[in-house]
Amino acid sequence: MLELLLYFTAYFLAGLSLKLGDDLLDELDRSQLAMIPLSIAGLLFGLLMTISEWDLVLLTSIVIGVLVSGKVNNPQFIVGFVLIFGTLLVVGVPVVTDWLEWMTLLIILFMAAVLDEKGNDWADKEKSPLAFKMFEYRFVLKIVVLGLVIPWPMFLLAAIGLWIFDLGYESAGWLIKGLSSKSLVSKTTTDI
Repeated sequence: MLELLLYFTAYFLAGLSLKLGDDLLDELDRSQLAMIPLSIAGLLFGLLMTISEWDLVLLTSIVIGVLVSGKVNNPQFIVGFVLIFGTLLVVGVPVVTDWLEWMTLLIILFMAAVLDEKGNDWADKEKSPLAFKMFEYRFVLKIVVLGLVIPWPMFLLAAIGLWIFDLGYESAGWLIKGLSSKSLVSKTTTDI
């Protein structure tokens, strides 16, 4: 039970730290400070990827999807990638029992991750509010992982992990929005 708690906590913190680093770069213009959460995210990604072939395929698809969709737009992300690959080298890559199945999963997950990333850029809130919400919260990948549990039941923990990862990711987004709106309000009141 403690192992599961640590496992899901790692997914939560990976999402939280990734979004915190991203928002420090994009929203708050604190690029030097972003290195800390992005390092934590990279280390957690790497550690989670060493747990099982299912975690490895899920997180690999996310990493590749983000890279291909062009979301890695700052050099500060490099530290996270270095820590991912360094952790995989030091701890080791888990055994993949069936490479054909693993690659099939990777392709499906990759396509869902890219669709989420690109859909988030394309969806128009005014023209299609439902599609906008679906892509804003990256539901394509989250729905796909649940569907993949049917043919691959061993994928269940990684699928739940993705939902918990996203909870951490969204929590950081809400936290940053709350903090930035409070600082904007306090700055406005001090300027008056």
